[in-house]
Amino acid sequence: MTARGPDAACRAPRGQGTFAMARTLITPMYPRTLAALLTLCGAGLAGCNMQPEVAMSVTSADGQKLEVPYNAPQAVVTDGVVTVEQLQFAPWEMDANGKAKNLAFSFLLKFETPAQPAKIVIEDDTQLPILPLFEDDAPKLVRVNFWAALSKPFAPSDEHVNWVLDLDNNVRVYRLTITLKDGSVHVLLKPVLVPAAMKAFIRNKLEMP
Repeated sequence: MTARGPDAACRAPRGQGTFAMARTLITPMYPRTLAALLTLCGAGLAGCNMQPEVAMSVTSADGQKLEVPYNAPQAVVTDGVVTVEQLQFAPWEMDANGKAKNLAFSFLLKFETPAQPAKIVIEDDTQLPILPLFEDDAPKLVRVNFWAALSKPFAPSDEHVNWVLDLDNNVRVYRLTITLKDGSVHVLLKPVLVPAAMKAFIRNKLEMP
């Protein structure tokens, strides 16, 4: 980890943490109580305590080096044309007792006008092998310039989500490759900090050890 600057810990987040999902995406997935608990779990790392900002240095599977804030809001990922508004984990298939069976991923991207997506590919670029996560060969925009999607649900034993068994804090890196209708290709890396406490909460909801 590396320490940076003494004043970033109290900056207000933009509502884009791993579990800070917009209500329109939360409602069909799981109860609001679960969403609130997950948001609090993630927000606990960025308490307003005036400590120096600390960053975790990670290297993606394709060799890209990233610094991820550990006790401050996560940086916005954008290249000025495409912005990753949200990339989040969502416990899926809730039973009558509020327990989830699987884990899915939700995505929300924003495109600056007049950009129009022709293909979107999302992969887990944390380590080799790079894992395909979601692909849309005919993406449709909503509200003029937003694209939203939900992955298939993955069982806890699946290699896409079995990292929740790891008891340490870590970072997952997701690579988004967006081809626009004008032929240009935009590649963005979205790091997601996953604290040990958050993984413990997910394991509990998935009834994992």
